[in-house]
Amino acid sequence: MSAVLPLKESSRELIVEVARALEPYFPDIAAAWREKITEEFHFEARAVAALERIKIATACSYLCHGDLQGFIENLVYTGTRLAKLKVDTRLVAFSLDIYQSRCEPYLGSLFGERRAEAIAALETLNSATFVTVCGAYFDTKTNESSALLSILDAELAAPTVTVLLERVLRISTTIFKARMGVVLLREIDSDLLRVKASAGLDEEGEFQEDFAVQPGQGFSGAIAQSGEPALSLDAGHDDPSLNPAWRRKAKTLWGMPLKKTDGTVIGVLLLGFDRPYEWLPTERELMRAIADRSALAIDRAHIAETLREREARIAELSGHLLRAQEEERQRISRELHDETGQALMVIRLYLGMLEQAVPQRTPRAKIRETVAVVDRTIEGIRRIIGRLSPLVLQELGLVAAIRKEAKDLLKNAGVRVRVNVAENVGRLDAETEIALYRIVQEALHNVAKHAQAHSVNIQLSREEETVKLTVEDDGVGMPAKSNNSRGHSFGLAGIKERVKSMKGVVRVQSAKGKGTRLEVSVPSLAAVAVEAAAAVAVTPVGSRVH
Repeated sequence: MSAVLPLKESSRELIVEVARALEPYFPDIAAAWREKITEEFHFEARAVAALERIKIATACSYLCHGDLQGFIENLVYTGTRLAKLKVDTRLVAFSLDIYQSRCEPYLGSLFGERRAEAIAALETLNSATFVTVCGAYFDTKTNESSALLSILDAELAAPTVTVLLERVLRISTTIFKARMGVVLLREIDSDLLRVKASAGLDEEGEFQEDFAVQPGQGFSGAIAQSGEPALSLDAGHDDPSLNPAWRRKAKTLWGMPLKKTDGTVIGVLLLGFDRPYEWLPTERELMRAIADRSALAIDRAHIAETLREREARIAELSGHLLRAQEEERQRISRELHDETGQALMVIRLYLGMLEQAVPQRTPRAKIRETVAVVDRTIEGIRRIIGRLSPLVLQELGLVAAIRKEAKDLLKNAGVRVRVNVAENVGRLDAETEIALYRIVQEALHNVAKHAQAHSVNIQLSREEETVKLTVEDDGVGMPAKSNNSRGHSFGLAGIKERVKSMKGVVRVQSAKGKGTRLEVSVPSLAAVAVEAAAAVAVTPVGSRVH
């Protein structure tokens, strides 16, 4: 708020007259006032000194020279200091009243019949002084609250620990009018304190990223070891381990430990001033509050960063596992084809030869039965090979592979499938085609196993470098999750993980009795020539598979 002293010109003239008349008696009045307030309120010396700056004796030194602005600035400064000394405004009013009561006995002899007028002038000055001091007092409290809110805003908005620390220092140096600020954080592996952020250290050589402090070493190390705040009015002498440039800039150092809720010290917040400056009670409390708030924010930011790193690592491992899974499927399918399949074909060949060589009817019938079993086994292995590494996907592409899965669903589960493919889809990069094929494969497997559906619609489209896949059925829908549900749908979880590894988006919409709709959007890394897609003629676009 703006400091405005509510004093009219006529009031100021009368106040000056009263002040000049009382000037010879100021020492006696001040002594009596000091004795009374010390006895009544037990003020410390700094509070008494601040209160003396708002009495009429001080006003006289300004108003007698016509310096009203200087008097206002003195009251604002004193009001700020009283707020930092935690002197209640009611005690300020009591102090002014006590001082006036010590002045009044002198006014009778000095002003005679004008005594009442002189007392009114003192009351006017006291009222104006109290209003101005209270304005500065509450401005100070408001600034303290704003500083804490700013720290909270920084905590919520800062994307990284480094940005958070820079904002904390900027707020702290501004609110305390410090020349420089440094945050040192403890390293987990070495226990050393290292500089992680600074403010006011812009010149070359002033900020050292490799600067480290052992716990117990110097000013900041002692704070980290003890976990208690500290003040140094001679920074260069108290902490010779500091960078010489820091010591030149900081004549006074304020240090506050950064503590977690369990009391563990994770770092130190340092503020430097270019003059001797002893902190006042509320300044110390505010700096402690900022440090505590910052420590919580740093701890949470570290946890969040750790979680993000773990999530990134899990996503990376998930993608690796999916690729390894595809490679393993291809390896198994090759082994089944090259070894098991060929062995079975040799067995069938030998059985055929044996059947021709055996004349008896009964053994020949048993051999034919065995050949039939071998044929069924070969057919089963071919189906397994097709699901592990479908040849149609490799040779003809995604669209043909999806249509084959649609035919298989109709054949095995009796569910009709409509496949709609946009003309511009064409061939996609191998990774995208495999991923989308596996998603369709898993979705249709879920339909056959759980949906009790009669029909399924599959839509595949492409917008620039994004491929969109939709699988929608008319089944019973997915059951609502209960509090005890652990999300047993591993197939759906696998789809989500696969899409996430490709930096895509998956949405699932389902309602009881209204079916399930799966929507997937994934980026296509690169477009492959569309000649192969043009040769696909398994089923016309939009037709039903019977």
